[in-house]
Amino acid sequence: MEKVCEVMDVAEGTMNGFTVNEKKILIANVQGTFYALDAICTHRGGYLPDGKLSGNLVICPVHGTQYDVTTGKVFRNVSTLMKFLTGQATDLKRYDVSIEGDSIFIDI
Repeated sequence: MEKVCEVMDVAEGTMNGFTVNEKKILIANVQGTFYALDAICTHRGGYLPDGKLSGNLVICPVHGTQYDVTTGKVFRNVSTLMKFLTGQATDLKRYDVSIEGDSIFIDI
């Protein structure tokens, strides 16, 4: 397990990006539960922490792909035209999260 941040670094209903072992990680706090995923969109490499968190969905700031932060699964892919031109998004890798004291750790 690797320490990512402190609990206070990711308020409820928000997300934040961190680098752990040279890997970009997104931590989201959905109703007090923390989730960790790869922070880079699988479609065109958008940095997801620059996007928007809406409930349990993170929306990529580049082309609007939506991922469920609780599972890492693509919820809404890019448009049909975008899929044709640049390919489609695939699911994000999700990491197990544990809280120890005030610190957030992930199994990376």
